[in-house]
Order: sequence, then structure tokens, then C-alpha cells
Amino acid sequence: MNRRKALGGGLMLSTTAWIAPSVLALDRVAAATGSVATDIPVASGGATYITPPATIAEGTPGLDSNTNTWVFQEVGPFTLTAGLAVNRVSAGSGFTGNSNENATIPAGTQICSFYVHGDRLDDNGTLTGTMTFGNASIIGLIYRTAQLNSSTYLQAPGTTYFNAPMEVSDLMWLDLTPGANSLRWSMRFGPALDGIRVITNCCAP
Repeated sequence: MNRRKALGGGLMLSTTAWIAPSVLALDRVAAATGSVATDIPVASGGATYITPPATIAEGTPGLDSNTNTWVFQEVGPFTLTAGLAVNRVSAGSGFTGNSNENATIPAGTQICSFYVHGDRLDDNGTLTGTMTFGNASIIGLIYRTAQLNSSTYLQAPGTTYFNAPMEVSDLMWLDLTPGANSLRWSMRFGPALDGIRVITNCCAP
């Protein structure tokens, strides 16, 4: 694979090495409750739900795919001890990576975090998928570089991340249904992998 090249028009996709959660970041969340009372999404339309992998580095065998994106739970349920910056909280259809509501989920909110991972073999084209919750509601989406980097304390324990944070041009569209129980996405790929952090209220089935 020939990654890290300029896209058409001279646009460069930036890459960022995995950022280890700092002590300060870890202090932003309360200890996990240990409960398994989490509403797990049904993945469809080109998405598959998996257990947290050992790594989501680029080119990881079994995770680089021209047909599939992957969804796994990162952490939760736990209670935020500081506000969490997110890019989107409102339902809508066809909004892109340029959409940024600069919203904050307040401290004291119990959340669960899920991650959508995409890594095309050929570094070209798109990947789509859908995740639907039976009872939980999606209360925030994180898909821009700054907020992905500032929320690394939500990363799944035991999973090594090598983030190439999504550029705004990579996210072709997102649909968040009214009632916020279903998310659809389409990612455009150049020489990098992509990811979306999905925050829910953890509502148990």
C-alpha cells in the first residue's frame, strides 16, 4: 500500500501517531462501573460489530478492507467528570465533516463510547455502514482531528491506536436519525485510515 501521498489538488492528509492518554485526561472520567448494561448496536450496510481489536494500525490484517467498516465499544458505562467536546449532537441528514457544532456533553453525564474504523486496501473510493441501537441514544459524534485527539482517554483499554484523524473532506456524509438511535456514514479514502467516535447514553437493553 502506498499511503501518505497528496490527494488531487495538492491536499495532503495529515497523520498523527497514537497519543497515549495523559494522567490529566484519565482524571476526566470516573472509574467504570463494571456493569455490562450497555446497549450494543446492530451493525449493517457494510459495517460489522467486533470486540475491541489488539490494534487498529493501518494495514492490520483482517481490518483493512474494500467492503467493510468496523464498529467496537471503547469504554463505558462511566460518568464524565469534565465536559466532553464533540462535533455533532443534532440529528440531521447528509451533513459532512465540515459540520461542526462545537458542542459539549456536560460533566456528570453517563456515557458509552463506540468507534467506527475504516481502512481501505486500495486507498481509494468509499466505505459505508450503519449502526442502530435498540434503546440507547447517540448523544454526540466526534470526527474532527482536534476532538479525536482530545478524547483519546476514551480509547479501548488494550487496543493500540495509530490515528490518522479524519480530514473534513474525508467524511462524505453522515445521517443521524431523529431520536438519535441510528447513524449512517460514508467515508472517502485517500492515503489514510479513518475513524468516528460515537457517544451514547448507554441505555441498557
